[in-house]
Amino acid sequence: MKEFLPAERMKVVSYPIRDIVMEARKEEKAGKKMIYLNIGDPAQYGFEPPSIIKEEVKKALDMDLKGYAPSQGDDELIEKIAKIEGCSEENVFVTVGLTEGIEYFIQALVGKGEKLLLPNPTYPLYITKADVFEVKSEFYKHDADGQIDVEDLRTKIADAKAMVIINPNNPLGSLYSDNNLNEVIAICAEYNVPIFYDGSYDKLVFDGYSDFRKLAKGKVPFIYGSSLSKVYLYPGARVGWVAFHGDGWEKIKDAYFRLCNQRLSVNWEFQKAAAAAILDDSHLVQVKKDLLERRDAMIQAAEGLPLEYPMPKGAFYAFMKITSGKWSSDWDFARAAIKKGVVVVPGSGFGKQDGNYFRATFLPPAELIKEAFEKIAEIL
Repeated sequence: MKEFLPAERMKVVSYPIRDIVMEARKEEKAGKKMIYLNIGDPAQYGFEPPSIIKEEVKKALDMDLKGYAPSQGDDELIEKIAKIEGCSEENVFVTVGLTEGIEYFIQALVGKGEKLLLPNPTYPLYITKADVFEVKSEFYKHDADGQIDVEDLRTKIADAKAMVIINPNNPLGSLYSDNNLNEVIAICAEYNVPIFYDGSYDKLVFDGYSDFRKLAKGKVPFIYGSSLSKVYLYPGARVGWVAFHGDGWEKIKDAYFRLCNQRLSVNWEFQKAAAAAILDDSHLVQVKKDLLERRDAMIQAAEGLPLEYPMPKGAFYAFMKITSGKWSSDWDFARAAIKKGVVVVPGSGFGKQDGNYFRATFLPPAELIKEAFEKIAEIL
């Protein structure tokens, strides 16, 4: 008789960014007002997707799109993505958000017990998916400025099946320099380790921009992933994509194609809207201006508090170390913050840390950020 995966196995699945909300909701039901600094959802804080996307969704509803979309993705959207990526259309796959693209990457490329290199801290989805597929997660460090510690990386890269880079980093908010990325690319090339590059926030940077595709082209095979969620401020659209660069991806692309086939398709209307929008970044001028103001408001609000963190240079997060020594665990701190009316994510949700940390988003308006940190100051 076939042995099925027991429900007990699913205990490895967690998502601390949302798990903490369950505890906050209990306080809300009791009448406490909450300031949510836990999740990177631009819509919750007044940010709107570019108007062209919303207009194109409405138009698409009147099109003859009653059936399934092509499994690999809408032809027009794939053409636009290939143009951005500088690759052929056969190397592009549209996914249900980048979330699905990440799952397929681990499922297709990294076998049970094989090593996957992840940043520490890292986006929790990578940890959970690695655990589900029984992959061995190995974590590389960052320095005090939020750059990849290349010496630490060199000690861990042997026998790695792949390496994940998130840039700008979630949760650090740090932006890797070209020099830092070039060093990492050289190490990966030396050890023949391909890269999964998570570019979810790649255009949400405040000063400078590193185009990884140009840096890595011809040096190391890599997959570049992005979506509408962050840069285009539309996480609810659930449209993401991955693009394969370099040689040796034939078997992995075949696996992606099969996985895309079995899930049938991504919402066609939103793919059409994405196709109309992704070559136009004009909305980002105001978005980055607003984010920079809110980041500076958080820095000012945190000034003088027992907190250490690299300066966020992209995305919309800060990852803060509590240096007061008051708290025995980051979850105890996060629960105390909830009692004060502020929701943050415990740092241990992003990997094993050398102290107590929390992640906070600076998406909310400046006045809410100031209010939140006044409450946080009371428990630090």
